[in-house]
Parts: sequence; structure tokens; C-alpha cells
Amino acid sequence: MKIEEIEKEYLTYSHSIDQGNFDFAFDGMTCLLDKVKEAKLPNREHFLMLSNIAGAFIDIGHMGSDFNATKVGLDILEAHEDELIKHIEEDTYYYNLSNAKSNLIEEKNPFNHSFETIEQLVELKSYLWKAIKHSNKNKGGHPPTYKVNLGNALKQQFRIVEALECYDEINRLDQDIPQPWINRSETLMMLNQVSNTYSIQMLEQVKAGYRNVFDSKAIPPKWVEYYRKQADYHQQKIDSLCEEEGIDRDPHDLEETEKEFQELSDFRKFCLENNLTLSEHGLYCKCAGSARDNLTIPTLAGITGDFVVPMEMVLNRLKSEFSFARRLYFEFATHDEDYDHQHELCFSELFNEELLGLDVEKLRTAFRLCFGILDKIGVAICELYDLYPANKQVSFQSFWQLNQGNRREKFNAVANPGLLALYSIATDLNDRKDGEWAFYKQWRNDLEHKFVVVHKEDSPSDVYKSYDFMEGIIFIKEEEFIDHLLRLFQITRSAIFSFVFTVRDKATQEKLDDAIYIKNSIYRQDYR
Repeated sequence: MKIEEIEKEYLTYSHSIDQGNFDFAFDGMTCLLDKVKEAKLPNREHFLMLSNIAGAFIDIGHMGSDFNATKVGLDILEAHEDELIKHIEEDTYYYNLSNAKSNLIEEKNPFNHSFETIEQLVELKSYLWKAIKHSNKNKGGHPPTYKVNLGNALKQQFRIVEALECYDEINRLDQDIPQPWINRSETLMMLNQVSNTYSIQMLEQVKAGYRNVFDSKAIPPKWVEYYRKQADYHQQKIDSLCEEEGIDRDPHDLEETEKEFQELSDFRKFCLENNLTLSEHGLYCKCAGSARDNLTIPTLAGITGDFVVPMEMVLNRLKSEFSFARRLYFEFATHDEDYDHQHELCFSELFNEELLGLDVEKLRTAFRLCFGILDKIGVAICELYDLYPANKQVSFQSFWQLNQGNRREKFNAVANPGLLALYSIATDLNDRKDGEWAFYKQWRNDLEHKFVVVHKEDSPSDVYKSYDFMEGIIFIKEEEFIDHLLRLFQITRSAIFSFVFTVRDKATQEKLDDAIYIKNSIYRQDYR
């Protein structure tokens, strides 16, 4: 059988998946798999078709809730791992693997996850980071579906801030991709639950996400009616709230939001456009309501507890350091280089292409500040729940030590969405968890204690051999350093929000426990 015939059949069954005809697609792909095994195709074509067919089975498993279809796809991937990675792109392999593993997670409700079940989701996230990294390296970018699925995995781990960032990035492409709109709406509803706050604008955004997929050609038509009902439901909630609060909704609200955004300072617009604000409203809207970093632990509904004020003190410190770090980056990104100041510094010209002066020091300092913020969050969590490790040494990415003693049980006893999110973030920075960004900690240590040379070119020249005298000099290209600094900014920002949600949840839970205790006490008194 010729490759052209195989590809034609594949496209036919793949189209059936898009139309929701999953049984027909499964039977067709099963027959096609046998044909590919029998066909004497060149290695690259053979394994490329195996990869595509595996992906199709996994899609059927996801969209059709078919465990067997997913298992068929996963078996193909695992049976031919080395050959698939060798003959096709690594990113495709890790992407398909993450999708298969995602389908096999039994607990679909993130609010039921614990510090045991979260490990499956941590694995998924790592595969997707690998897919994106390899795609960016080898292709200069990644397909939108990679970032959408990463957002979905982060959402399941309550990394709401980063999930919204993923969805917004893809929605800005203005393509017919319904998944980021749908999942953005679901994530905003999770934000409502996790943060214990809401706004009418949040509900408007939820409704808009569902409405944006009504005309999509990329989802089965029979699904559209469900999304239409969701949009109508949230419109009714908005109307009811507006009536209760005596609010008249402006039909030109989007135009007003844009007007308010344009009236903000250049610095604030920069922060909103680059996801650097500490405003809950700013997570989903760029109006005047996001003009300040008004993230606090207390909410309008009321948050009480002896620990609230000390934790608010911690938050003040986190906000102060984060605001300084992002200001340094803003100045680096938007201000012209001060050549007069550079001239005053009188650096010796060694022709070794090392970047020196205020600009590069702003980047270095911002990177170190972010790690300091994360470690302070680790200390605050240990204080909040009395979870210090045995050695009392707290490093954000490693203090958890869930496999030692009964620490996993201790964390499960106080588990909440914010705490699970913080653990997930920590695994990104932990090499023992195959964390994709584990080298950030080494960079931080190198910046503090070693000679780190930031340079513009791929391989800096060194006319006078100034680098030969010392061993262990670290070279980082400026573009690469900036890219990773921006990722670290997003990780740090997400951790700050998750810290706030953790403290709020503890206060809410204790308030609930007190109410139950009082109720039971009254019942016992009445009974006596």
C-alpha cells in the first residue's frame, strides 16, 4: 500500500474525529494501523504514520471518553519510543505522550486531588514543557495546541494565573481554536472558587468565552448547544446581580475598557501586557480596576485568624520585591541605554563581548530577586502549617520532601488548591522531579557566587583570552537569559497568587470549623 493511500485514509478518519463520529474513526484507525504494519514503508514514513495514528487514538480517547482507544495509542508510543523520537520530532512524541497520560487520569475534578494524585498531573506538565521547549528550539515556535494543553494541565493543578496566560496567548492569534476560549471560562470559574472573590466583569468574561465558540468549525456541532446554555446561564447571573446592585451594564463596555487601559501609565500598561501585575482583576481585565496591585489576603467577604496579619506582612514583602524586579525589567526593556553613564564607568575594553553596566545588572538582579521571593513563600508556608523539614533548611523547590517520613500525610491533612499549586510550581524547579526549569536554581547560585558572562552573540570572542585564566565561567546568551527571566517572572507571580489563595483557604476552613463546633455545642446543650 502506497503512502499516499495511507495518508488519504488517515485524513478521512481524522475528519470523522473532528465531527464526533468516534466509533467510525476508531474502527478505521484500527484497520489503518494493520495496513501500516504490513506496508513496507521507509523508516521515517513508517514511524511518522505510527505517530499520527497513535495521536488519533488518543484524540478519540479524549473526545469520546474511550479508555481503550487511549490505551491503544499509548501502547504504540511506549512500544516504539526510541524509534519515534529518532525519526520524528521530539516535541511531537512528548505532546502525544502527555495527551495519552492525561486521558488516563481517573480523577477529573481538580478539587478532589491530593498530594498523592497530583503527581500524575505533575508528570503531564513536564511532558508538555518538554514538547514546547523542543519545538521552540528546533522549529522556532510551537503549535497553539501545545500551549492550550499546557494551560489545561496547569489549570488542573490550580496554577490558574499561568493557565490564563496560556489561553490568552493563543486567543490573541485570532484563529478558529475553541479550546482556549472554553477553558479560559472554566478557569475563571475556578478562580472564583479558589480566590473567594468575583466581579461582574469576571462573569462577563466567562460568558464571552462560551460565546466565542458558537461559530467554530473545530468542534462537533452537537456540543455548541451546551456552550450556548452556559452562556445564557451566566447572562442570567449577570442580569440578576446587576438588578440586585442597581447597576446598568454599558453595551459598549469593551470600548470603555480599552479607553481606561489607554489612560493608564506606560509602566502599568507594560505590566498588564506582560502579565506582571498583582491584581486579581488584572488577571482577566485591563480596565481601571486593574490599575493597582491590590492583591491582599483579606477579601470583602471577610478573612479572620491570628495568622492573617503576619501573612499579610509576608505578602507586603513579596509585593515589594516583585515590584522592584519588574521595574528593573521595565527599565531594561523600554529605556534607552545611558551611554554617558556607561562612559563614566570606564570599563577596560577587553574585546570579549561581555555585557556590563546598569542594563545587564538589572536583569541579573531581577532574576535573583524572584528566587528570593520563592524561598520566602516556602518559609511562610512552613510557619503557617508547621511544616519545616527535619533540617529546618527551606528552599522553595525542595523543602516539601513528601517521600520522607510522614510528610505527605501532613501535607494531605492541610491540602488546599493554593498549596497544591505551590507544590506543582516547586516541581518545575526541582531536578529530582524532572523539572524543566531546575537549572534556574543553578543559575541563581552562579549569579551569586561565580563569574556569569552574559553576551549577545552565540559564541563570544575573546581577543585577549581573558576567560582562560579561570575555570567554571558560565556563558549565557542575553536573548536566552531574558526569555528565562520572563518565565521565572510568571512562575513567581503565580506563586504569589497561590500563596494568597492558600492563606485565604486556611482562614475560610477554620471559620467553617468554628461554625460547626459552635453549632454542635449548641446542639449538645439543647440535648442536655
